[in-house]
Amino acid sequence: MTLSPALARILAAGRPPFNARVAAARRARPGFDGAALAQAIRERLDPVVAAVAAIAPDAAPAVADAGFDMILGLAGHGIAGERGALVDRVWQTLAVAHASSVAERPFAVLAMLTNAALTIAATPGARVDEWIDRMSAMAPQVTAETLRAAGQVVAWRSGMAHYRDGAIVAADGLPDAVAAAAIGSPAGWAEIRAALVDDPWWTPAGEPTTGITFGGFTGFGGPFAEPPSVRPGPHGFLVRSGLRTGLLVVDAWGATLHPADPAEFDDAATSAPVHVEGASIAVGDRTVRTELPPDGLAAVASPTSVAIFSRYSHLIRIVPWRIR
Repeated sequence: MTLSPALARILAAGRPPFNARVAAARRARPGFDGAALAQAIRERLDPVVAAVAAIAPDAAPAVADAGFDMILGLAGHGIAGERGALVDRVWQTLAVAHASSVAERPFAVLAMLTNAALTIAATPGARVDEWIDRMSAMAPQVTAETLRAAGQVVAWRSGMAHYRDGAIVAADGLPDAVAAAAIGSPAGWAEIRAALVDDPWWTPAGEPTTGITFGGFTGFGGPFAEPPSVRPGPHGFLVRSGLRTGLLVVDAWGATLHPADPAEFDDAATSAPVHVEGASIAVGDRTVRTELPPDGLAAVASPTSVAIFSRYSHLIRIVPWRIR
């Protein structure tokens, strides 16, 4: 395999210990794929080591050492196929963009970037491509010290709605310009924080949000085996479909579903009065007409949103709605 001069020198100088680690991996894991390891070294590790060597040559051996161990570990967890291609992209683009942070904290930074991308990609509705693109663009503003917090904020912005509260706290600890860039705001973090805390549907872009449709039948890759029932909860909407209960967390940037105790659904408080007439939903002083068939239509309200669902549909429509 053709490698950059930097990685080729490091591997040659440390051949015995590197070979010993590979031998240990072969013994520990039947079916160990040496060809896949060689490909990962070439396609993942080499771009990172070359990028670090260009800006911090003395750090390149430590990066090669940490990256080599991580590649062996990923191979042991069966990271291949689409997940393997995602890891390739993270190392080839995102880790290269953050080469200065990788040079400072090789294992921690590579692990954080890799695990974050895999987690986001595994979350239905979250947008890992958006996360990678925004994190890459922010690289000149981010240090090894601020990378994790920035990544959390960008992950929220990329559809990880359940990160919302933690991301706001994380943004408070970032430099104002970095926090604003992570959110995608031309204004400073201090100027937009209160609005984000007050309204989960508010965005710095100022564009009106029409809501989010979430769900789908399990037979087609969705989360619901049966049309779901919905009740308001303290942190979102509680959802029951068949024998499964979940917490649906929603805001302007995404919706995520998480396991919940069935008792939470049973004990959920009654929502604000919702009036369903035909295909129209009325709460407080507002009315909206839905596109769902009137028969079987139902809705529940939280202080900021209304969830519209039907006994004939595996989808839930969540719309912004301030109860006045």
